[in-house]
Amino acid sequence: MTASAENRPPDEHRPDERRKMTVSERNIGTLAADLRGWLAGRLGHPGELTVSGAAEPMEGFWWLYAPLQFESFALIVILQENPDGYRTVSDATRVWPDGRVEQLGWPRTEISYLAGTRHPESARIHLQDRAGTPLALEVETVTSLPLHVGAGYGGDPDWSHGRWMGRGWRQASVYDLTEPAVAGRIPFGVIDHLARARFAGEEGWGLFEHASMGRHDPTGFADWSSVAP
Repeated sequence: MTASAENRPPDEHRPDERRKMTVSERNIGTLAADLRGWLAGRLGHPGELTVSGAAEPMEGFWWLYAPLQFESFALIVILQENPDGYRTVSDATRVWPDGRVEQLGWPRTEISYLAGTRHPESARIHLQDRAGTPLALEVETVTSLPLHVGAGYGGDPDWSHGRWMGRGWRQASVYDLTEPAVAGRIPFGVIDHLARARFAGEEGWGLFEHASMGRHDPTGFADWSSVAP
């Protein structure tokens, strides 16, 4: 429908060169204030950390991320599950040098934890190709780095990603992971493990990032105090 001159909007409401600026300086300031407030509400001001939905207790968190490099291909597995095992993220792909991406089905995991802990010593991840042929990824962890001890990931009391610490802020810290106050925090966060892997007859290396906190029914962990037998 074409509007006639009589029912066109008045000039002051009509877009023109003067009104083509979508964000004015005043709006920039408003947006910046709104953004800062939004971030503060989720990440907290210095000295505090608020979490959306914190009134509801968190039963558990289970996560696995494994990008691995082999001689002939790369392999990436990403999984996240609720405490009852319901999977909210599931992806397993093999990437070939020519750019082809091959999906490898619905991963099934078997993780062997060190007795008395939730430290993953090794894992077997069952995959399959498009034809349904079973494929097994074998992973062995070598050494590890807790991302919530000094790196700002969730649970780090020193700082967190996205939190404004002041202009020009710098900080250097040294952590003794055997110190009881630090060691007691390690199980309750995301941990990156250097990993040696075998898949399809090849040996590869990469990352085995894992978090297992609280209840996780498929593993048999009932609550936050549960550990491997």
